[in-house]
Amino acid sequence: MITRPSLALSIALCTLFGTGCATSGSKPSASGTGPSKPDASAAAPRTVPGPVQVLGRVIAVDMRTLSVIIDLAPYVSLPGDFATRQLISRRDDLQPTARLQSSPYLRGRTLGARLLAGQPQVGDEVVFLPVTP
Repeated sequence: MITRPSLALSIALCTLFGTGCATSGSKPSASGTGPSKPDASAAAPRTVPGPVQVLGRVIAVDMRTLSVIIDLAPYVSLPGDFATRQLISRRDDLQPTARLQSSPYLRGRTLGARLLAGQPQVGDEVVFLPVTP
């Protein structure tokens, strides 16, 4: 005779096993006759970084020597060729204020740059000039 607790337990176990079997995907067989792989165009779209990477903010400008000091943003990842890259400083409304040339001067979270054109202000955001393919 089946009691109510054992009946409830049996139903719960059957439900769990049935759900597990229904949701597990079939694996392709070794002969290759299993389900085909999804088409590359059907794959989920990938998230890629935008063309503009925020580098940091201007913390000092010396118009006499055309030097600009940039405080790097936390967790910024500098590429290996950062010393040869051109930079753009821009206001909070994203209007460019100057074009800069990055330098190999990197001490901790501080990067030096040379002013090429424009008039950057302390607090301006600095980004890499987007590279066009």
